[in-house]
Amino acid sequence: MRLIILCLILNNTSLYAMELVFAFGPGNGEPFTIIKDEQLSGGLFKEIGEALAHNLDWTVRFRHAPTKRVSQLLMDGDINSICLTHPDWIEDSQKLFWSIMIAQDYDHLVSLSKKPFNFNQISDLKGLKVGAMTGYIYFDFFMDYIQKGHVIRRDFNNLSAMYASLWAERIDVAVDSLISIHYRTKIQVNSPALKVSNLAVYRYDLFCAFSEELMPFKELILNQVKQLRRKGEFERILNAYK
Repeated sequence: MRLIILCLILNNTSLYAMELVFAFGPGNGEPFTIIKDEQLSGGLFKEIGEALAHNLDWTVRFRHAPTKRVSQLLMDGDINSICLTHPDWIEDSQKLFWSIMIAQDYDHLVSLSKKPFNFNQISDLKGLKVGAMTGYIYFDFFMDYIQKGHVIRRDFNNLSAMYASLWAERIDVAVDSLISIHYRTKIQVNSPALKVSNLAVYRYDLFCAFSEELMPFKELILNQVKQLRRKGEFERILNAYK
């Protein structure tokens, strides 16, 4: 009887979990999310979610998940997966199960090429207005420099607003990931040219997180993530946006 009940539970869970509910947040901006007509039409989240679902032979549905609500949505089961994230960014991350590292990224300083800035050390930023994403933290040496008032930090809720402020010269420099910077230097042909610093202000490994409701499929999911990485699929997707 116990075996029958277990089989029924797994069968019902399987039917439900055949749909991967994958999170995306518009605040991440392009190339992470590309929105057209208020719909997710492309970007890294979409391509990675589709690749994982394809390998699992599941369907995939994408759900808007504001950064501040991702943790709760994962706990509640309203979404069951998000990639290109890190345990430090998810509250109660120990309640989820995590993939191997799928990518690595760095945050650098980006400024307008026409400006005479060269950021090789932290003191090169003294007195400047620096744009950053709301709530983001960086290496201690950079955070300490901000705390001591040597630079003026301006926070933005999305990348588009931050870059608009940079191009309008309301800030002197912006902090962004190399993934995002490379994409913008590729597509923003009609905007002022950008210059990337040698100085990195943060480095992080990126993973996929999965909610507890997918625990019956944990081994299957993690093996498929490993297979995608082994085949170079994550690298291929990332490189397409450089």
